[in-house]
Amino acid sequence: MRLLSRKAMALALVAGIAVSTSAVATNGYFLIGYGAKSRSMGGTGVANGQDGLAAAANPAAMVDVGTRADMGVEYFRPKRGFVHDSATLESGFPGAETGVNHRSGSNNFLIPSAGAVYQFNDRMTFGMAVIGNGANTRFNQQVPGIDSCLDGNTSDGVGSTAYNFNCLGSKTVGVSLLQMQMLPSIAYRVTSNHTLGASLAIGIQQFRAYGLQSFLELGFSAGTKNLTNNGNDYSYGAGARVGYQGKFFNNMLTLGANYATKVYMSKFDKYEDLFAQEGRFDIPAHWTVGFAIKPHKKWTIAGDVQRIYYGDVKSVANLGPQASNPNSFFPPGTDVTGKHNGLGFGWNDQNVYKIGVNFDYSKKLSFRAGYNYGESQFDSDQVLFNFLAPAVNQHHLTLGASYRHGKHHEFSASYMHAFKNTVKGPTVFGPESGLPVHGSNASIDMRINAFGVSYGYKF
Repeated sequence: MRLLSRKAMALALVAGIAVSTSAVATNGYFLIGYGAKSRSMGGTGVANGQDGLAAAANPAAMVDVGTRADMGVEYFRPKRGFVHDSATLESGFPGAETGVNHRSGSNNFLIPSAGAVYQFNDRMTFGMAVIGNGANTRFNQQVPGIDSCLDGNTSDGVGSTAYNFNCLGSKTVGVSLLQMQMLPSIAYRVTSNHTLGASLAIGIQQFRAYGLQSFLELGFSAGTKNLTNNGNDYSYGAGARVGYQGKFFNNMLTLGANYATKVYMSKFDKYEDLFAQEGRFDIPAHWTVGFAIKPHKKWTIAGDVQRIYYGDVKSVANLGPQASNPNSFFPPGTDVTGKHNGLGFGWNDQNVYKIGVNFDYSKKLSFRAGYNYGESQFDSDQVLFNFLAPAVNQHHLTLGASYRHGKHHEFSASYMHAFKNTVKGPTVFGPESGLPVHGSNASIDMRINAFGVSYGYKF
């Protein structure tokens, strides 16, 4: 009964974002910003709260929002692909077409968002924001010109299934990760110009993997039961956030800071043989500092600097298979997937830089633009595992506008373009079986277009 209750809660919580949040990789697998206004200004918001989702960037920023509720939806269209000379088949296999450009399916998503703020009095403000992150891919790994897997007889040098991920009963390979955080928040105005804020971060995750049976044949994993093709699994956890906002020079300058602890999540039992630490996948800690300047009553310029500690989450931080070691798939200190130091994706901490501008054309109409740059979170020798979640975008351009109707109604729109980025590198599978790669033999790429609309009601 308890298990059924937990699953029911999971389904209820995920329902709002499960339509699409699994494809939102932009700054790693974090969104660049939350809410149409923030996203259209490059994801800025730590010193520039604008709507009901202000707590997603900084709970202290809620004090400038008033009492309001916002909801919206974003059409998210990522285009992802990888090329590998030998992950499908070794070069030289009869009938093989090497260097095939594989494109991921599942390219259309709808991402809902919601948040509300209640100004209790001049000093106290309460709020709730619901945000989501994630990653998704679905590759058809069938070799062009070959109707099924090869015969599996490795003695003839032709039939190994190790290089064909759709073998052993799976026609596709991919993963889907949904992360959602509910952020009940409070902001307290200590003085007229200085505010402190705090949030409880309640986390829930949904994950599934399919088509990874070849991890066993390749020796990447020792587990057989809780590795792949086990349907959806859920994990739960909690963390906290604290924030500050201060106003200076007659409110011309606003400074903000926010720190989010790691959200410590329970293990994925159905995939404990896939993730490091026996199935644990925590949501990483991060901090953000930023400013908002009003050089004129119609103009606001905002900028944020953010650091995301992907390197503290072993499931993504541990190194994956590297071509530099000709004697082993495993870099020093790593183990098979699922173990405490099991293979991962080789992600490092990521620095993100955001800049945005808002122009109030009139009392009814505002225009916005922004830019977001995220440093690469993994090195080029980690392309093999990262084809499962090719979060390689670095440069993002954003645009947006808002229209206010009467005292209560506000309609906003946003557009984001993440420019195509390609990462090339060597993998453990060279042009000849068993030989290390010298130079690049694989690449992964991704570009994104996203359109969003939202409605806000001011009480």
